[in-house]
Amino acid sequence: MDLNELRNLDFQTIGLTSLGTRLVIFAFVFVLIVGGVVYFDTLPQKELLEREQREEQSLLQTVDQKQRLAANLEAYQAQIKEMETRFGELLRQLPNKREAENLIDNVAQTSLSNGLKNEQIRPGSEVKHDFYAEMTYHLSLRGTYRELTQFISDTANLPRIVTLHNPAIKPRDASTVDDADNSRELTMGIQAKTYRYLESGEQGGGQ
Repeated sequence: MDLNELRNLDFQTIGLTSLGTRLVIFAFVFVLIVGGVVYFDTLPQKELLEREQREEQSLLQTVDQKQRLAANLEAYQAQIKEMETRFGELLRQLPNKREAENLIDNVAQTSLSNGLKNEQIRPGSEVKHDFYAEMTYHLSLRGTYRELTQFISDTANLPRIVTLHNPAIKPRDASTVDDADNSRELTMGIQAKTYRYLESGEQGGGQ
């Protein structure tokens, strides 16, 4: 191969050059063609293939998740049915508006049956939620420790839902004690919350 021949190469007379020069030119052109094919065709196709493979893995994971859900569909449906049944049972424990207003009388009667003295029963504001309303009453009771704890236990066993909150027990003021027997009494402030379901036209008014 003659370097001078390469430097003075004329593409119009390339067929007259030596075999070595023509081979070098062929190799150079071949490398250019292969490089162009790789750069403009192979690399984009490789990136496309990798992207398709990632999408395939994502789709396979989605299919696997849906297959698992489908396999457990009957179990989920049974759980939902059980939850709906349980929810209906709880809902039936909620009184209507009239029953809820009378429910605090049951709480007061429970306190009296345990020997307590009702010093104050003060209603609070009613708070409406999605399908039920929460009614709060502030109670001030007086009695022995045993009577107070028994009242809490008996209230929890009422057929309607009543929850007790923030009990605060303290000794009675000595200046208000009438005799030695009353000196063992305590006073308890506590919140009693009752719940009722919202009747027709009341739902949607949550706070």
